[in-house]
Amino acid sequence: MKLGIGSYKELFLNNLDFCLKHLDVLELQDFVMPSNLENTSIIQDYKRILADFAGEITLHGPYINLVPTSLDYRVRAVAELRYLQAVAIAGEIGASKMVVHSYYDQKSGYSGYDEAWLRDNLEFWSGFLKKIQCSGIAIMFENCHDQRPATFARLISELNTPYFTSCLDVGHCHCLSAIKPEAWIAAIKGRYFHITDNDGIDDSHLVAGQGSIDFENVSRALAACQEIYLISEAQADFELQLNVLNRLKGMIVSSASR
Repeated sequence: MKLGIGSYKELFLNNLDFCLKHLDVLELQDFVMPSNLENTSIIQDYKRILADFAGEITLHGPYINLVPTSLDYRVRAVAELRYLQAVAIAGEIGASKMVVHSYYDQKSGYSGYDEAWLRDNLEFWSGFLKKIQCSGIAIMFENCHDQRPATFARLISELNTPYFTSCLDVGHCHCLSAIKPEAWIAAIKGRYFHITDNDGIDDSHLVAGQGSIDFENVSRALAACQEIYLISEAQADFELQLNVLNRLKGMIVSSASR
């Protein structure tokens, strides 16, 4: 079980000694911003400050205003361009995994949307994976407004490649979906998990235990998964985040031993 934190360069720099010594994974989230995809200085900064990091590096890719399943081919092309830029940065920085948000239009309201979502994502990501097949970078698809874990799981299953897996965000499950996080975990059976808490209404990125997510049930579901990554995205002190992840780790280990 690997423990990590997803954050931004300024916060990593403020806690650099702690990060290098205590974390297994650093998820670099600066590249969600389009401007940073063309910012060579931040790439060089990361290469310098992470030169002595012995753990794993993950890159959180862009998602702002990107619609890879748009009916407009030019909109799809922008999404592809930004994802390709991020994959190139991941390779340069030494990341082997890149998180990408799912685009799911919860306001679509039309019958058959899930089937259309699945069809269009299969088409886009099949083509995209061919373009990055020599990179060694795995795409980890993160649920956002997605409503049905079965549809999400079908995409992963039908693409059927180790280079397209899931990043299950427990907080998103709780406040953006009617399906409980433990049901999402059971359906997806992934390895990489974003860990935050909230009140079931706002995606407030609280530390686990400060909101209304039932982490006893979450830990039982996670105990059925193999070789998992727990990545905190809470808006809190890094030491507190790691302490909470260690408590969750203990709960998972205890559940697995029963």
